[in-house]
Amino acid sequence: MDDYAAIQNLKARYCASADSSCEDRDAARAALLALFAPEVTADFGMEPIAGAEAVADFLSVAISGGSEWMIHNLHSPLVEIDGDGATGQWTVNVRMKRPGIAEPAFVFGRYHDAFRRVDGAWKVAAITFRRCE
Repeated sequence: MDDYAAIQNLKARYCASADSSCEDRDAARAALLALFAPEVTADFGMEPIAGAEAVADFLSVAISGGSEWMIHNLHSPLVEIDGDGATGQWTVNVRMKRPGIAEPAFVFGRYHDAFRRVDGAWKVAAITFRRCE
């Protein structure tokens, strides 16, 4: 598989894993950990998060864990590869159902990510998400 497709699939697995936290938090957390470089950093517009364990915990508990269901839709990928490093940008919209709220919530924003090849496989090295209000 070429690098461009591998990075797109990596980001798709990231979204699917985060979404699955609503059903099985432990399995989702394990799936997320497999996608991250150990020193991954994340900025979701709050306090920055450092390390694979902390990012996986945040995604599987704070973001997805409070929802009955969640689904990420990624659009307009822009992936640029430079040797064993790469960047990617995606427009994302997320629908989620929060407990006790009748209508699903909607979040729209953009991911700006960095990727690094580790032992021949692409891993997420940095995640930045900015919500559009």
